[in-house]
Amino acid sequence: MKSKLFLLALGWLLAFQPTWAQDFAWQAQLAPVAQPGYYRILLSPRVVGHSQPNQEDIRLFDAKGQTVPYLLRTEVPVQYRTLFKPYQILRYTRQPGGISELLVHNPQKRAINNISLLIGNAEVRKQVSLSGSDDQQNWYVLKEQDLLYAIRNTQKTAEVKLLDFPLSNYQYFRLQLNDSTSAPLNILKAGYYDTYSEAGKYTRIPVQSFSRVDSTENHTTYLRLRFGQPVYPEQIAFYISAPALYHRPGQVVLGEQQGHERRRKRRRRARLEETSVPLLLHSNAPAVLDLPRQKVEALTIQIENADNPPLTIDSVRVLQLNRYLVAELAPNQTYTLKFGSEKLTAPEYDLQFFQDSIPQNIPVVETRQIQSLQAEKKPSPRSSTILIWAAIALLAVGLGYMTVRLLRDMEKKG
Repeated sequence: MKSKLFLLALGWLLAFQPTWAQDFAWQAQLAPVAQPGYYRILLSPRVVGHSQPNQEDIRLFDAKGQTVPYLLRTEVPVQYRTLFKPYQILRYTRQPGGISELLVHNPQKRAINNISLLIGNAEVRKQVSLSGSDDQQNWYVLKEQDLLYAIRNTQKTAEVKLLDFPLSNYQYFRLQLNDSTSAPLNILKAGYYDTYSEAGKYTRIPVQSFSRVDSTENHTTYLRLRFGQPVYPEQIAFYISAPALYHRPGQVVLGEQQGHERRRKRRRRARLEETSVPLLLHSNAPAVLDLPRQKVEALTIQIENADNPPLTIDSVRVLQLNRYLVAELAPNQTYTLKFGSEKLTAPEYDLQFFQDSIPQNIPVVETRQIQSLQAEKKPSPRSSTILIWAAIALLAVGLGYMTVRLLRDMEKKG
């Protein structure tokens, strides 16, 4: 009886521990997929805004409530890629036992200092020379002698060899190979590697309310945007139709404006939360501004007009860089994202060790309307505190009762 009473009180105490901080506050179902495989789950601005800053608290569940492993991928504003671009091979004259010639066309007369040759694997050493011409009649030496050797790729049947030479812009390049001691090489392509930039992909953040004030007192235009929920704006784009020529400085204030009616402490806290980003709108440059990543529910744009009429702004778009969960999904299955927990840390899945095995360009699946889980949470902190104190009181009574019984038993035995 004594032990049962003690365990009962302890059970009450554990049952009413304050666990609301560890619960998920939001959930969103995924749109169904048609084929099995890996997908990029696009995280909407609402999902990102209601989760932790780096999305550590997001979990993906299947219909049975089991967690589904995922990778987190984020677009970068600008990334640089290298692409092989081939030249046109006008002719490749193979002369076993003699000198073979490869004629490459550079029609745009690009200034280049190397040619990349895609050559079939061959265990051989070849002496080569390179010359250039603009009319295929008069040839000028670029590289008197070079050596191609160990054309051996263990992963593919061909390998790229780079031939360097002084910077030149001839229309034709002639590569001569000494084939006096072996058969000719199997040259498949000749070209160059070009590096280009690629802008990251963004998602537009919905704006709940938009207001504009053109102040004649201080010659400033104020644009106020409210989002109605926490968001992470990372880029803002202006669509300006008039005038044709303009040069306007200004700033973007991330966060709430300070109110005169607030108390001093609240004003100090609001000032720390606000971030001001310089803005310059110029008719000769894209009207796009990158923003520091910060959680806000509103922002204010200030444009200084000086003595000019205000700009005609057709629209303002606020964007966030795309963020994805990469996971393996199956058709005819229901998947749910849950997020909004303050206590969870980033999960550790085996999938992180196989990132290179998952292609970059895989299908994208979106999330549906998110739902609040607030109603499903445990009792409020106040009510839970009362229950905890009640359990503690019950435990104290039980311990006191057992102590009294123990003392009485000892007296009887004495």
